[in-house]
Amino acid sequence: MYIADTIALARYLEDNLPKKADEVFENAETGTATILVPDIAIAEFIYITLKGRLKVQDPKATIRELLEDLQSSRFLQPIGASSATWHAFIASKVPELHDRLIHSTAVANEANAIITNDTEIASAYKTVW
Repeated sequence: MYIADTIALARYLEDNLPKKADEVFENAETGTATILVPDIAIAEFIYITLKGRLKVQDPKATIRELLEDLQSSRFLQPIGASSATWHAFIASKVPELHDRLIHSTAVANEANAIITNDTEIASAYKTVW
């Protein structure tokens, strides 16, 4: 089981992941891994897409595509914050709010790694990029 952060979602939809991260998504597509997508990563993805920070022709279509993928996918699973996540959030040393919640989701769910290139998350948890 893996946790996807916002950049991983964006790069996955663009088909622009680095090799190791792409391998995790390929494994998930074939059923040998699961990727949990925290609500905060979904919200941040929607926010940056609507703000024009992703280079997409139709931001709303891109958002719809992600939401449809999350609804129909067997390997991408949206996940909200559980009580265990909030306890991990309190203990987390990751300073930035969004990253801290992603890190806490990984801790609470005992994920193999977080799919990210974020150095602050990488200093607190195993990552794949």
